[in-house]
Formats: sequence, C-alpha cells, structure tokens
Amino acid sequence: MSAGSLRAALAAAVVTAAFATSVAGATAAGPAAPQYDGICRTASAKAVAGQTVTLALDCRTASRGVLVGRVVGTSHREATAVLTRPRLGVLGKLNRRSGRIAYTANPGAAGKETIRFRVRASDGRRYRGAVVVRIGAAPARPTPPAENPPVPPGEEPPAGDGLPPKLPDAVPGSVASTTRAWVPTAYDSCSKELHDRFSVVGPDGRRYPTWHPPTIVDPASGERCSFGHEHGEDPRGSDLYEWVVGHFAAAGYEQYAGLPFGLAAEALNSWAVATPGTATRSEDHVGYKMDVANDVDLIGPSGAANGVTCDFLTMVHQGSHSPDALSNNAHELLYASRCDDGTEVISSTLSRFGDPGAFQRSCEPGVEIATTDNGYPDGGGSRLIPDRTCVERDVLVGPGKTTSVWALYEKWSSENALETAAGETLAAFPTAFGVFNPSRYGAGGATTARTLPLCWETAPDGDRADGVDCTAATQGGALAEPFAWEDPKSPFDGTRRDFYIWGTVVSNAGGEEKVWTDPYGGNASPLPFPGAICQLVSSLDNAAQSDARMQVFGRNRSFDAEGVHAPN
Repeated sequence: MSAGSLRAALAAAVVTAAFATSVAGATAAGPAAPQYDGICRTASAKAVAGQTVTLALDCRTASRGVLVGRVVGTSHREATAVLTRPRLGVLGKLNRRSGRIAYTANPGAAGKETIRFRVRASDGRRYRGAVVVRIGAAPARPTPPAENPPVPPGEEPPAGDGLPPKLPDAVPGSVASTTRAWVPTAYDSCSKELHDRFSVVGPDGRRYPTWHPPTIVDPASGERCSFGHEHGEDPRGSDLYEWVVGHFAAAGYEQYAGLPFGLAAEALNSWAVATPGTATRSEDHVGYKMDVANDVDLIGPSGAANGVTCDFLTMVHQGSHSPDALSNNAHELLYASRCDDGTEVISSTLSRFGDPGAFQRSCEPGVEIATTDNGYPDGGGSRLIPDRTCVERDVLVGPGKTTSVWALYEKWSSENALETAAGETLAAFPTAFGVFNPSRYGAGGATTARTLPLCWETAPDGDRADGVDCTAATQGGALAEPFAWEDPKSPFDGTRRDFYIWGTVVSNAGGEEKVWTDPYGGNASPLPFPGAICQLVSSLDNAAQSDARMQVFGRNRSFDAEGVHAPN
C-alpha cells in the first residue's frame, strides 16, 4: 500500500463509541441460526482471575471498505443476544443504556475465551460480533524483601533489593535523563534517586529512563511510595519484550538494556547538527505510555480474520496535560510488530500526528485551530483535541442530560513509514492513540485551560457538567469548591486510554533487515550516519497485510493507581 493510500485509509477510519443495548441469555437449543448481513470487528479485553471487568459489545462494520459506526442510545443498533456462554467466567446483566456488561473471571481461571453477540440495526439488518477476553492470574501482593534490612538514609540500596541495577557512573546521560528528567512534586513520596534506578543504556551508549510501575517498595524504609505518574502497560507482558530489548542493547552493556524513553529525540539533536535548520525536540518524562497486544488476529476488508496473527508493542509520548500537543505534531513512537507470516518490524522515530502549528477540534474534526508552528515537518493523520467550543457543546449539558464519557476524548492518529532517500517505502504502519480524561483542553490558539474546574462551572444558560468524572470530583455535589488540578483526587489525570492498530505493510524482499534512518524514518541506509537510528525490517513483501482493517484495544481499562495525578 502506498503512503498516499495509507493516508486516505487513516483519514477515512471513523471511530465512535461502543454500542449495544439489550441481551437475552443464550440457550443450547433453539431456532435455526439467523442469517447475518455483516460482521463486527473483534474487540478485546483483559481480566484478572477472580475479578470483574466491564465489556463493551462493540460493533463496527464496513461500508465500501470504510469503517463506520453509530453511538449507543440513538437506536441505530441493538444487541439482541449473547450467543456464547462463558467457560471461564460469569456474565452479569447488560446495562441497556450504556451497552456494557460485567464479566467476572472465575477464581484460578487462565487463558482466553470469546464472547459472541448478535446485533440488529434499526433497518432490520443483523450483524454478529465478538469480544475476546484474555484472563491472567491475580497478582501476588507485593512485600518488602525480607533479606534486605533497612538502609540508613543517604546510602545506596544494596544489590538484590528488588529494583533494577544501578547503571555504571561512566554512562553519559541523555536529555531525557537529565534536563527532562522527572522531579518529585509535593504529591509524590518516591525520591528521584529511586526513580533513576529505572534507567537503561540505549543503543547509543547513553542513559535513558524506561518503564516503571507507579508505586514501589522503598528498600531503605520497607514502605510503599508513589511516583505520581504511570507509563501504561508493563512491557514485560509483551511476547515481543525480549526481542525488542535485544534490538536496543548497546555492545558491552547488554545487562543494562531495555526500552529507552527519548531515543528518537536524542538522535534528532545529532541529526540537527549535521542538517542545519532542523528543529530539535525533547519531551517530558511523564508522557511516555506503553501498550501491548498479543496474539492479534488481523481483520480483512470483509471483517473476517485474514489468516495472519501478530504481536504488537508500542510506546508513544502523549502528553494530555500541557499545551505542547496543541502546537507540536512530532511525538516519539516506538512500534514493534512480529507476525506468523514472517513480518517483523522494530521502529523508533519521531512520528508526525498531523501538521505543526495547528490541531483539529475533536467535536468538529474538519475545523482546524491555528496555534504556534515550531518548525517540525508536516505529517499525515491528525490530533483531535477538545477546545472550549467542545466543552460548551458536549461537557456542559442541560437539566436531565448526562455528559458523555466521549465529550473530552482525544484521538491522535499518525501514518508512519521507513523510507529510502529516493522515497521508496520499506515499511508502513498507521497508528492512533486515544485518551478519555485529559487534564487540559484548548482555550484559544496555543493556550489551555484545566478540565477539573468544569465540574463546578455553570454556563449562562444554566448548563452544567453532569457525568461520572464530575460526580467523583465533587463527591456527588458535596464539595462546593474545586481543588488543585494536580491533586490525586482529580479523575482528570490522563489514565484512561485506548490505542488503534492496523496492519504492517513491508516491501523489502531481498533487502537488508537492519537499516539506519533519520529520526523521522527517512533516508534509510545499510550504514549508520550522524543522527541515524537502527531500525529492523524483515526481508520480505507481505501483501496479505496491505488491506488489514483497524482494530482498537484497551478501551475498558484504566491505568490509575495509588498517588497517580496530573501531570501524567
């Protein structure tokens, strides 16, 4: 698929809310199976043994190859039956208004199962869909290492304290680990020294921050402390983790290898020295977010599986707390995919989510809001971000109405390609990342306003915010005044996110598997050059993935944890 075709496909992909409204229990016997007019894309969810997760009977279908959908509650479609009875858990009662249903995994359950359902459109057409539930074991309660006594303040924790090893002092720091390093706030109880333990040596021999849990046990005190931010899914749960870590290992420092945050931005500094006029880039620590999707059956144009199964691991910098994304379109993206058709890609670039100096109004995607152009290259895709117009239209609502969970939803979409200097595409992979509860919205041009105070605002016409987040923030109306937007009590902390994956198109038959590109993925060469990043592309052509349809993951999850707060 050409870059132009990818751009068209990405722009045409329309994603709306999950929808479904009524469920009746399935029976083993009954009338003949109905004929279906279409197939909904397969959704996925994660559950933990003995715990409950909410499933959305999420149906999207295709019309002339373009994904379409409608919102639940507007009578466009209704779920009329759940067609499979769970083997590894129990279903609750479907909420007819929201189209969601509780699934409780049996204690001790593990593995995955598929919940199939039937959907009827308002025109009488019938569709069928499925949600694949992957069940993992319940996590063990963490305890301080018994063999390590408390360490006096100011002394280095001993080896084997449960934290990553301290890097050698000789390793130079990257921008991400020095000038853009995390600094504790008044809300955080973990120290900078503990945070620095979660560092790796990147392929360029520099020190970089990496993924860490939002809380840890301080070996010196034996007490749990919080970093106040999270980086999404634990990448160690990815089937690709060891493979990707090996790719980013530096010779002689293999034991300190990992997933470096800020690698592409660091390379851009070197590229800018060799390419005068290039704008440099650096991003704050808390915005790096990781996503994992294992054993994904790719979907073809008809909505059925196309016979290819892939694993995906991504890391994107998505800051939903600052004005940065209102103007800047270049954000770091790590993308890794490995499939059973031989497709393999590991890429680290500055991905371009639309054009610089503007964002698109989320409630009116055709409206572009001009901001500040900081000189980054143009790109495909977009950054759909709510502004004050969206707030007045969708957040502040009249009496008897409820603020939709989608009212503040941001969706960042990008096209990504690794290309030669002649413009030949070696690999192409569109992506998108969404966030439901950002802590800021656009307030005009490149300025922002805070989301939390909207919960106490009354518009001139009497409209007010009335949704689950504001109910939580105001304690059901008991709090008369807003509190600080950085307070962990605020539900607007960017912890509810989803991500979108298409196929990975490779056109590299007989070519080098390891190539070097500039930080934007261009000028691919078999030899390194100043500012280049080593990328991996399998030596094949994979036409079977050229028409893979979009799939969305992580919609029913939250990364909120003890102490997490904006900025996050």
